[in-house]
Amino acid sequence: MKVKLGVTRALSPVFETGTVDLSVLLPVLEQHAAAMVDDAREGWPVDTGISRDAWEADVAATETTLMISLSNDAQQRGRTYAAYVHRARSRRLVYTEVQERLTLNLIPELQADIAVALAENLRGA
Repeated sequence: MKVKLGVTRALSPVFETGTVDLSVLLPVLEQHAAAMVDDAREGWPVDTGISRDAWEADVAATETTLMISLSNDAQQRGRTYAAYVHRARSRRLVYTEVQERLTLNLIPELQADIAVALAENLRGA
């Protein structure tokens, strides 16, 4: 089974007016997406390294939505297996640890940096 963790935020209708250039947020999203991939890989147990190295991120921004999607579709013998990876002598699936770190640490940092980038863009900095 493939692991797919996503963060999507709908923006306020004020952004639909086009007064804010959301393209300024793409570098912020890309930077945080790379940090999220690094975090997922750093905490991932390694046997062969296939599933650790299979983490990747996609970034998208529209007029009203910002999105970062992390996925891991590591395959061995034609089957995806990242969703079943666990630590030795543990029943907890490791992707849930990744999801927890995203929710508690990385997403709040992303939201703060988005707010700063938007404020700077509105000020014309």
